[in-house]
Amino acid sequence: YINKHPYFGAVVGRVANRIAEGKFSIDGKEYQLPINNGPNSIHGGLKGFDKVLWTPEVLSNGVRFSMTSADGEEGYPGELKVWVTYILDGAILAINYKAQTTKTTPINLTNHSYFNLAGNGFPNIYDHEVSIEAKSYLPVDMTSIPTGYSHPF
Repeated sequence: YINKHPYFGAVVGRVANRIAEGKFSIDGKEYQLPINNGPNSIHGGLKGFDKVLWTPEVLSNGVRFSMTSADGEEGYPGELKVWVTYILDGAILAINYKAQTTKTTPINLTNHSYFNLAGNGFPNIYDHEVSIEAKSYLPVDMTSIPTGYSHPF
């Protein structure tokens, strides 16, 4: 997690995915984030949540991790406190996110865990089939930024 991508198993944030040119504005104020993916900022920047130490708390049926991102860290406004709770209930794994900020700020947390549904003994996922119940999709440009135009399947 500390050295390189692709974020396997990591909590991704403050903002998962890309922010075009690392720029956004809130209430008329412009913000510039570090560029770490071509011309864009991805997964929270150079020091995204995948690269920080979280504080663990053992629960009876899981674990909760917490961390605080300082106001201005990676260019984002507001101190942000984040809690991620993993609960195991039989065969169900639930991941719950909670965030609290001192200022208006973008937040889009996700988890980059991947699962081989074929189970142990199967080295790849090439035989997996995925179905998405959707009528349209949002195409991206050459740098993987959404174009803003919906296209039907």
